Amino acid sequence: MQNLKYSFLRFMCMCFLLMFIMELEGKETRAVIDLQVLFSPYTDMENGIKGVVNAGGKIDVKIYAETTNTLVYHAYITSTSSAFAGIGTVYNKSALGSGAIYYPNTWNSRDIKTSLGSIERFSYDSSKIHPFPFLRHNINLKIQITEANSVMEICKIPGLGLIDRNGGNYLFHPNHYCYDLRHAADFVTKAWSHFKSPDINKPIDLVLAAHRGVWGFNLGNSYPENSSDAIRETKKYTDVLESDVMLTGDHQLIASHDYSMHRLSNYEGDKYIFEVNKDVYSRLKLRKKNTEVSNYPYLMFGDLIDLVKEVELIFTVDIKDLRARYDRNGNCIANCMYDPKTHGEEAKRKIFASWVEIFRGCIKIAMEKNAVQYVAFKLPYSYDEVRKYISEDTLSQVLYMPVIYPDNKEHLNFIDDWYAKAGKQLAAWQTNYRYIGDRYLVPFERGGKQYQNLLHYVYEKTGLRPGQYPEEAMDPKGVVNRWADWSMKDLRQDIRGDHLLQMTIPYAKIMVMTTDRTDIWDKIIDIYNQISQ
Repeated sequence: MQNLKYSFLRFMCMCFLLMFIMELEGKETRAVIDLQVLFSPYTDMENGIKGVVNAGGKIDVKIYAETTNTLVYHAYITSTSSAFAGIGTVYNKSALGSGAIYYPNTWNSRDIKTSLGSIERFSYDSSKIHPFPFLRHNINLKIQITEANSVMEICKIPGLGLIDRNGGNYLFHPNHYCYDLRHAADFVTKAWSHFKSPDINKPIDLVLAAHRGVWGFNLGNSYPENSSDAIRETKKYTDVLESDVMLTGDHQLIASHDYSMHRLSNYEGDKYIFEVNKDVYSRLKLRKKNTEVSNYPYLMFGDLIDLVKEVELIFTVDIKDLRARYDRNGNCIANCMYDPKTHGEEAKRKIFASWVEIFRGCIKIAMEKNAVQYVAFKLPYSYDEVRKYISEDTLSQVLYMPVIYPDNKEHLNFIDDWYAKAGKQLAAWQTNYRYIGDRYLVPFERGGKQYQNLLHYVYEKTGLRPGQYPEEAMDPKGVVNRWADWSMKDLRQDIRGDHLLQMTIPYAKIMVMTTDRTDIWDKIIDIYNQISQ
């Protein structure tokens, strides 16, 4: 018995010793940094480490330029810090090898901008490429993180962003493309990182999502909505596209805002888009806003994916599931099998089943095209409801923007649940409201803390942007729904089209604005930036 006890104690000691050795050995990972980002005048140069350090412990972060194996950053902390902190070492360049010949004679190791500028000059002198793309390319890096009797929470490096203790992008789930710091210089990582990092200290920090692309300008004699050139035009205003995707009769995924095809195309039949097959919609041409028929065809979801990769956009997908149609008195007049008022739970199941079919189909196509990293899905369902139908391994490769509808009585629990179960998989929130007195816009208390409104809550709770669809009039007839029914909104009851009033709402200045009028919101951003100067 004594020998057994001794063997167990020896085994435990060996385990603790092995863990200690592993911590001292640290972790090494690779990264790629975009010099244009690092040397941009708008790049935040704050850097340092947050973490818990026990007695006698240390967190140490070193970064090397891989081609020359030259140290370009070094910081460490020896006590617990909840703010970005770090002790830099003053190095003499003679101790850093041949790659450091353009370093200052003495260099503080937290000054990564000076060191990488010197590495770039070294590359310039060594290169046979003329003209050399000075500060206009990427540098491969090697990152070493060592934790001795300590745990690093996060490290912040200018040009790379936030790094977790395993050497990945702190903002993303480890299964997501953008987590790997070898992709840090890729467009998609930079775009989503900005999307997921609102700056409340700026006078305005909106992200614009071009709804259906950029269309309808030039008195309506321009590109049709959801046409290839409307999507290409998006890049002039923003890096973010938002488009609606729905099912056709043969269960293909098509980009369309309306079920009814008369407003959007030269269709002359009496069926809806979910009733027609490829032999019909493949022959149709899209209408411009002025109703003139163009030469642009309908786009399928796969076409959208090809375009966002080509143009370099990120894509928030709005799934248009199957719903019933109602008249102005609320009576169902079409597709009534999807009406919960008359068909109860069966109708709700059918709606959800159509949503899941589109969701799964979109992910499948995006994965087949090696483009799942470009998309985020708007969704009104809980994480548990969604993961019944798609594996967590697949779900974790995608980003989400949960939709909080105005009639959701459990909206705060909905937010807390999503954040607890899939926090790193969130891109932002869709916080829908309509008027100033809306319950989402009034102060409230939760957990002993006061919040100014729902926008404040999601930002404070998750660090992410709230979002809104500022439904602007798209025509003298007003706005249009998925059935192509027109209505004129009363701005006393729906403020979403009042751009300046929206900016008086606390925390609205950091929202994702999904808009048909990127040109107007672009001007709003200019106005607030000019006011702040």
